[in-house]
Amino acid sequence: MPAFPIIKARPADAAPRGRMGYDISADRLLLHTIQTEEAFEGLLSDGVLVPDISRAEPLHADAYDWMFRQMAARLPTAGDGAIWLWAQIRRRELVELCRLSSGEVLLTCRVPRKRVLLSHFGDWHSVLNRTPHVLELPGESDEDYGARLDCIFDDVDARILAAGVPRDAGYRHWPVALRTELEQSWEFVLEPVNYGRYESWQATVHCLREDDVVEAVRIER
Repeated sequence: MPAFPIIKARPADAAPRGRMGYDISADRLLLHTIQTEEAFEGLLSDGVLVPDISRAEPLHADAYDWMFRQMAARLPTAGDGAIWLWAQIRRRELVELCRLSSGEVLLTCRVPRKRVLLSHFGDWHSVLNRTPHVLELPGESDEDYGARLDCIFDDVDARILAAGVPRDAGYRHWPVALRTELEQSWEFVLEPVNYGRYESWQATVHCLREDDVVEAVRIER
């Protein structure tokens, strides 16, 4: 029998009431993840849950590859792929995810910080979209920032075309210097010190162990 409780709940009751209690500066992070029943049963039988890389979205293969390389460089663990969790999310958003995940399992976990790579959820989309992460300048208006952003994106397109590579070609075919610049800009999203307190943070780990889990909630259909 697992050391943690396993309960059933409706989506609205699956997430704990009140403040979620996240603290991304803690030595042991509070994390939430929604997994399939099959994955949960695998965790119970094997004592560990490892990523199923066949389930990764092919459209975002380049972004996942970058994240996997960052995990390999920054974490003391190793493995193929990543398990994705929430390290900070509003309760109402977690409840909505539960509503979309009936029949699956919400896991509440406590994982040592050293095994976790945090990334800013909103700005992670720069990686997904293969675009530079561009910071606003002090005192810059939204209009000026948008215009500057358009110029930067146009420059990226021009450099790709100048290299004889179609814009929709695989990221690995883009000029090396351009990829290096993009990836250096993306590293900003991995550092909590670059952001304020009230942000949504995701987490990736190489595996999830049974003793990382403190509660499992089977989300009723």
